[in-house]
Amino acid sequence: MKLFYLTAFAVAFCYMAKAQDPSRTMHISAGTSVIVSSGTTLSASEVNLKSTSDRFACLFLNDDLEASTVVNYDRYVNMIGSSTQNGNDLISLPVKTTADATFADFLTYTDGTNANSAIIPNAPSIPTLFAFGPYNNTNQSYTNYNTATDGGVILKRAVGYRAASYSGQTVRFTGTVSTVSETVDISTNNNRWNSVGNPYPTYIDSQAFLSANAAVLDPSAQAIYAYNSGTNTDTGAGTFGNFTIINALTNTDINIAPGQGFLVANDPVEPTNQVSFTTAMRSFDGTDDFILGRTTDQNQMLRLQVENGTEDFATEIYFNANSTSGLDPGYDAMLYGNGYNLMVYSHLVEADQGKKMAIQSLGLQTQNAMSIPLGVKAGQGQQITFSIEASTLPSEVEVYLEDAQTNTFTLLNANSYSFTANNAISGIGRFYLRFENTSLSTTDLNRQNVQISASAQTLFINGLLLADTDVSVYDIQGRLVLSSTLKEASDRNSIDAARLSQGIYVVKLNNKVQQQTKKVVIK
Repeated sequence: MKLFYLTAFAVAFCYMAKAQDPSRTMHISAGTSVIVSSGTTLSASEVNLKSTSDRFACLFLNDDLEASTVVNYDRYVNMIGSSTQNGNDLISLPVKTTADATFADFLTYTDGTNANSAIIPNAPSIPTLFAFGPYNNTNQSYTNYNTATDGGVILKRAVGYRAASYSGQTVRFTGTVSTVSETVDISTNNNRWNSVGNPYPTYIDSQAFLSANAAVLDPSAQAIYAYNSGTNTDTGAGTFGNFTIINALTNTDINIAPGQGFLVANDPVEPTNQVSFTTAMRSFDGTDDFILGRTTDQNQMLRLQVENGTEDFATEIYFNANSTSGLDPGYDAMLYGNGYNLMVYSHLVEADQGKKMAIQSLGLQTQNAMSIPLGVKAGQGQQITFSIEASTLPSEVEVYLEDAQTNTFTLLNANSYSFTANNAISGIGRFYLRFENTSLSTTDLNRQNVQISASAQTLFINGLLLADTDVSVYDIQGRLVLSSTLKEASDRNSIDAARLSQGIYVVKLNNKVQQQTKKVVIK
């Protein structure tokens, strides 16, 4: 990325000779950033910023430009359609006229070759209906503006608009650059989702945005939901369907491009809140928009995939030192949308609110004893396959898929699991994701050759016990389900576990000098 700092000296050097020339035009090419320091005069009558599908010009102002300076931003907009090569876009106004600008005004803006009205598709049967408009959370759908009825609608900064171009072109925005904080109302009417957008011709720091707005976002979705047009569908960390999730855990290095729109979820405690964009969030650092956004490897992550031969979907489980088994705002993120033919998601392990989670984060210690409810949506007659798409879990962590209907456990580290849906499936209750850490045993009992194992419905504790020993058996939720006491000096013991249902259990042995904890599977 090219980066230029304009100081008073530099501007004097570059512009003084023609400072009064009203035809002076400054062009900032895609991928180039210009920062204008405080107290600097940028004597240009017109500033044109350019962009491509993956490169964006930035103009970083510390003071307002002269009132007579017009700034144009030619913002790339994705091609209309629904394939992986195209599929609309979410954009916002990177610049805007000081006076109110209507949709009809916007259609007249031109780069000298084409007006926006010739770039944004209109309906063949209704030529006044254009592929441009905001998200309506009352109707839970996007609006397409019709100049016959919506020509006078005022376009606003910080609002996200769905848009498209005929063939992947730029549309022109004309006006001034905001050098103040901008706010936009978000609400919960029929649903919590709202479309907002970056109001500056710079990148903005996604983590700074989330931190500043955490109090007004749904605790289950303190995240940026970035529409990726299907170009990253079901691939890469944090990507689910047509959306990439950015929060404190995933895609933390992706910033929001100039004029980029995205979805956020209003905290339903208040029917209306305000999202804020501040100049402190601005950055010249970034790469592309969300449609071609990169993804990064994450530590202690499992991405579980389901596929039916023609479609696939995924959900992600993370383990880190900052998370718990309940809701962790900024780390956990619910799934956006329910209109997919095939889905997999999880529910919270503790204090579940019935929300479909795309991302669930848990504490590192829970790798030793955890059962995660999985939800699946699949059509009747489909053959569904579960597999691990990606994992950065330690090698000693074994991942089991439990199918409660068939009473089977599959070690996904080594095998996939397939079944045929005799009936349509929707919801939780059949599948669970379970984790077993093979390095749980402590060394004290290992030195004495004491071993814990299970076969059929019997627990075996073999090895010399140096004192009377308490045996406690816990289910995967941490509940005590069986207890017993073994005598000192015994070296072969068995415990009837017939009253335990099939599943994974944690067995703890404890006496005055020996302790051991181990997971076993009762079949």
